[in-house]
Amino acid sequence: MKPPVKKIKVALIHNIMSPYRVALFNHLAAVPQLALYIYFLASTDKSRKWEIPELSGKFTYKVLPGLTFNFHPNKDLFAYRINPSIAPELIRNKYDIIVSVGYASFTNHLAFLLCKIYRKPFVLCSESTINEPSLFRSVSLPLIKLIIRHSDALIAYGTRAKEYLIHLGAPSNRIFMAYNTVDTDFFKRESSKLRTEGRRLKGELGIENKSIILYVGQLIERKGIKYLLKAYSRLKRENDVACLIVGDGPQRAELVDLCTRENIKDVFFVGHKQLREMPGYYVISDIFVLPSTQEVWGLVLNEAMACGLPVVTTDKVGASVDLVKDGVNGYVVEAGHVEQLYQAMRKILSSPELKLSMGKKSQDVIDAGFGVEKANRGFTDAILTVASSRGLT
Repeated sequence: MKPPVKKIKVALIHNIMSPYRVALFNHLAAVPQLALYIYFLASTDKSRKWEIPELSGKFTYKVLPGLTFNFHPNKDLFAYRINPSIAPELIRNKYDIIVSVGYASFTNHLAFLLCKIYRKPFVLCSESTINEPSLFRSVSLPLIKLIIRHSDALIAYGTRAKEYLIHLGAPSNRIFMAYNTVDTDFFKRESSKLRTEGRRLKGELGIENKSIILYVGQLIERKGIKYLLKAYSRLKRENDVACLIVGDGPQRAELVDLCTRENIKDVFFVGHKQLREMPGYYVISDIFVLPSTQEVWGLVLNEAMACGLPVVTTDKVGASVDLVKDGVNGYVVEAGHVEQLYQAMRKILSSPELKLSMGKKSQDVIDAGFGVEKANRGFTDAILTVASSRGLT
């Protein structure tokens, strides 16, 4: 009888208990070679209204006690976390490999330092791109470069993230791709179930017999929603169309006032909705628009595309280079450019055949390599490659 294979003990450090990460963590926990333990630096963010997911029985985790300092550059939220208890956790449990998702908190920095002291492999996972200038990044850049150059492996959430890692000094042969994603199977399955209920769902919102332009996300400055509303107001003069805004945030009053002041009709602000509610909103919509002026990825694009929607986004959205094939499943426009945004939406709405074709292509793109299984392989390949190089397998 063969002795049981020794599993690689992996500690993964993540900022908060994000519902969109659950599927990926479940896949990682199921990898036979790994014994995975996840440390969350907090249960949630001040700016989030997510339901905290029920995680028991799926993977092992702990929410660390600690301090969170919230800053609001450009009216957005930046959370800096300090969790000193990560040190005894990592030392006492003698993990083989530490994976840090991000480098923006003291806790991530401390984990890196401990790995160097105890000569443990350190894997950094990053979604950051060059399109996110900030005071914190400028001040911490020397430390960020040090961490990147001395990580045993790096996991990039997309092409733009990989380019930025290389820009900061990462050797390209140490970078593994794990394209940022959600549980796309859930969105495909649920949207398919709801497809025949579109008329009823529209009726509940009072927007029957109209095409729908959909935005999903926080109502904050960098999301560029005011540009969408201005482009939509032009589209409204030519089409029986409505604009559906799903989400909440500090900019809501300003956006509502903009609609009132400029007499922009049929804009529906429905507030924040939980993940389980979202397929219904995608199903009744005709085009999904993410008009951000700054966005590391944009997971709502994954959701919308999995539900079969054509998408319009900007060149400042990290996912645009990987998910959006310009003119095929949507359009990529210049951030803040109202005319380009208007023209992109007009082209799609003016041709039912193009809209249908683009929606199908969106699902094809997701199916071709942007599901949880592909992301899981990126994480797993990075961990197992480091483990092999350190003689842990």
